[in-house]
Amino acid sequence: MYSKKLMEHFLNPRNKGKLEDADAVGRVGNPVCGDVMHIYIKVKDGRIEKIGWETLGCAAAIATSSMLSELAKGKTLEEAMKISKKDIADALEGLPPIKMHCSNLAAEGLHKAIENYLHKGEKIKELMKVMSKEDAEALFKAGITSLEELKKAPMEEIANAVSKEGLEKIRKFLKK
Repeated sequence: MYSKKLMEHFLNPRNKGKLEDADAVGRVGNPVCGDVMHIYIKVKDGRIEKIGWETLGCAAAIATSSMLSELAKGKTLEEAMKISKKDIADALEGLPPIKMHCSNLAAEGLHKAIENYLHKGEKIKELMKVMSKEDAEALFKAGITSLEELKKAPMEEIANAVSKEGLEKIRKFLKK
């Protein structure tokens, strides 16, 4: 069912873990299968200098996150935006058709992290409509990058990122 390459990345994942000094994060999920991915990037001179990830999902989801990180590391942002689900699946020597959504999710997470990086100022400004700059920056770092995402985020995750004052402002905003 799974290729040797996929099993290698599942059993020995590369670049696994949260980057504490990430410049941006892409949070993606598939409500149908329950897979959730956080793709963290650190950018230097227009290139992905470091990449990390946290994935909750099946063997294919973990392997695609690992392979994505290998494919993206060292690439320019423009090159990394071109990484597709097919590139990831091909690098893993194939995925069962029912698991192709995993590679799509990994590519989507990377693209979202890059978009968040490129539009960081705008995204923080949008969050500042509800909270202080410090709390908006903390949410951005946690991967919550818009008011729409804020509405969908678990309250526990929000509370772990922002100040008490920020949490109260967010609660008032969410009650509207």
